[in-house]
Amino acid sequence: MKITTKDNLSILILKDDEINAIEMHSFLNLINVVSLQLELLNDITERTDLLDPILKKTDDLIDGIRNKEKEIFLPQSIRVFQDSVLALFDQLESELSDEKVIAEIRETRQIFLDVFIVMTIRSKELLDSITKPDEWKVYTIEQFRKDFNEFFHAVEKNSKGRYGIVQNIAKQESNDYLVNFDVDSDLDNQITMPLLFKDVIRDLIANARKYTAPGGQIHVGIYQKKNLLRFIVEDNGIGIPADELNRVFDYGYRAKNVQDKPTMGGGFGLTKALYIVNKLNGDIWIDSGVGVGTKIKIEIPKP
Repeated sequence: MKITTKDNLSILILKDDEINAIEMHSFLNLINVVSLQLELLNDITERTDLLDPILKKTDDLIDGIRNKEKEIFLPQSIRVFQDSVLALFDQLESELSDEKVIAEIRETRQIFLDVFIVMTIRSKELLDSITKPDEWKVYTIEQFRKDFNEFFHAVEKNSKGRYGIVQNIAKQESNDYLVNFDVDSDLDNQITMPLLFKDVIRDLIANARKYTAPGGQIHVGIYQKKNLLRFIVEDNGIGIPADELNRVFDYGYRAKNVQDKPTMGGGFGLTKALYIVNKLNGDIWIDSGVGVGTKIKIEIPKP
């Protein structure tokens, strides 16, 4: 069964706060990851006196998303937040003596460093999207691949060993995801897209990973023609029930067969994709079957 953009235009009648949540969706995911890791660190170290002020800052950032305060996510402000978190790790290491706890602190610190790489990239992209909202940013294919390899690395590190992400089938173990990530262009080894759409690509790949068990496969293809950008992501995950497929673009809706799975976002990844694709005069198709997997295809005309 396939659902296209034109079938769902009524969904795009969104409130201002919903549009803001959609546009800041990637930051919400990242801050929720930071908050969760800090809570786990609090349980390990029992140093509430040090961790509570940082947790309060993460709450302030989440409130900032709700209150449309995008300026607190711009590079300078994010750098201040990151410095305060890393200073916390230095203080914990200097004041604690249990070697096992210190090892946990160092492992968590590395997770934060990887998350902060992604957060810094998103922060710069946010600044560009504010100052140049209609710009189609140009990447070399090599740079585009590098950006997504850093994204895959951060996702893998955040799992704390629950799964790996590999791009070579010969390296795949039972708890690894095999991700085929292909990028081709007819434009002299370059690919161009709005920054908001790059965000959509990340979100849809993350969704494919989330709803596919370790050991599964995720195929990603991006093809740049002269006047068209095409993106496809396909997985062999749990799929979407046929009677719910026409609701997956609804704001905040999650299919019944995934409601027991935890999520760091707000359940509006597909709403965001539809909103941004429509904004760019593109089309989106979704094809899915329970136990078979899900395929999403997007085409955007280049102005």
